[in-house]
Amino acid sequence: MLSLVLALVCLAPPASPAPEAAGSAQADGYGPEQARADIELILVDRGRAYLDARARLEDHPGSAATAVVARLEAVPAPGPDQRDRLLNVLAALQRPEHVGLFGEQLRLAMIQDRPTQLWLSLLRRQGDAAGPVLLELVGDRELGDEQRGAVLDVLVDVSGSERLTELLAMVGHGAGALQDRLRRALIRRAHSSTKDEQTIAAGLDAGLERTPEPARTAQLLILRAACCEPEPEFRRRIAGLIADPEAPFQVRVAAIDGLSRLGGGEGELEAVVRSQAADALKGKQAAEVLLALALAALPEDQGAELAVDLELHTAAAPRLASLAYRYGHPGGAQWLEDSQTHLWPEVRKAALERVAYRGPAQSTVTCDRALVRRLGTIGGPVSDGGEADARVGRSAVAALGRCGTEAAFAALRSLVHDTGIDLSQRGEAGKQLVLHDPAGPADVAEMLLDARFSDLARDLASALARAPEPTPEIRDALCRAAAGNPMVASTAHESFTALFPGQRCE
Repeated sequence: MLSLVLALVCLAPPASPAPEAAGSAQADGYGPEQARADIELILVDRGRAYLDARARLEDHPGSAATAVVARLEAVPAPGPDQRDRLLNVLAALQRPEHVGLFGEQLRLAMIQDRPTQLWLSLLRRQGDAAGPVLLELVGDRELGDEQRGAVLDVLVDVSGSERLTELLAMVGHGAGALQDRLRRALIRRAHSSTKDEQTIAAGLDAGLERTPEPARTAQLLILRAACCEPEPEFRRRIAGLIADPEAPFQVRVAAIDGLSRLGGGEGELEAVVRSQAADALKGKQAAEVLLALALAALPEDQGAELAVDLELHTAAAPRLASLAYRYGHPGGAQWLEDSQTHLWPEVRKAALERVAYRGPAQSTVTCDRALVRRLGTIGGPVSDGGEADARVGRSAVAALGRCGTEAAFAALRSLVHDTGIDLSQRGEAGKQLVLHDPAGPADVAEMLLDARFSDLARDLASALARAPEPTPEIRDALCRAAAGNPMVASTAHESFTALFPGQRCE
């Protein structure tokens, strides 16, 4: 195949008008023989002679191209380094007939798992002329999705504005990984140029008018919302799709996603939540997904009010119950007890994350002594009624930190010392002391040097990086840890650098 491409390159007529006319070549005496000599020189020289020869070749592209192609076909064949030098000369000549050669070499490098950056760069330098070759490589099923994705990035970048509409025909067709790559590349292109953004938006709108395929419609909606300024007509389109019970499921999902990106549309989103609630609580999966997406797209305070109103915390489905606890709760302490009986750990974890939460929909639960004791139990040993899932246990420990009371700090100290619980929960207790307890950073610095906490040393050293301010006690502890156990030293050094930039341990 390579020899065929090279032959075509040799037979191809020069570009019109040719940059090097025959008369000018004769006038300065430069011809095929001199070009061949310069080619041999650039293959072996690294100094001034190489630069001069390269300049002469670029000044005489017709003779240079013929000589380079002949040398590529010569026996013995040039080695890899020499071949790269020859192809770099071809690239510098900016001759469109060489694009096929670069594409073939890129394909060969990909199949043989060799570096491809040179060939991608050479094709990128050809600009829009490389489009057909790149498009062929994107469709080559012998290449992997990651390789085709890298080619696709270049194709979108080099295509002229007038070709962007043609590329939009690829949206919604092909492998998911390539679709993601195409979407990201088109978004980058739209964000880089107002003209390109307008072209892409118009093409997507036209595609939405024409396509009858739900899967493609969904992809076009997602891309349109992410890439371009939302025109009023587009907002009306997605609002209508969200509200339309006859719209295909994936199209409604994409419309909700698009509206969440654009902002606004709270009325339409709330209507979806309310209309899907009954079926979702009965276990119908499509209704559950639509409700969850719409609820997550709403402002937090509005979502919290809906979650409570619809009693979503009673749902058996973990997605719904987690959202209910994440966005709000009915109030009082009993909600925590109810949440911890749920079968799914993500639900129990979501409820614990609401304790002492500060945000648009703040928690109304008071961190009294009873609640602190309960959190300490959940974060404590399983044998004493603690949580078996370490993720949930860590959430209970973090909730103690947010409570911020003396009783909570005492519970955290107890957990750091408790060897009956997961190490990650003990480490979390140390971090919460550093974050919330005024005396915590000094205490954790002391623990870092205490042999009784050697199994926690890395976690404690990492926690100290979160200290609200650097202190001599922390500095001393981190320096001593950095000079000690190699397993701890790098973490201690990172924390030291974060707290004491530009300083060194003595």
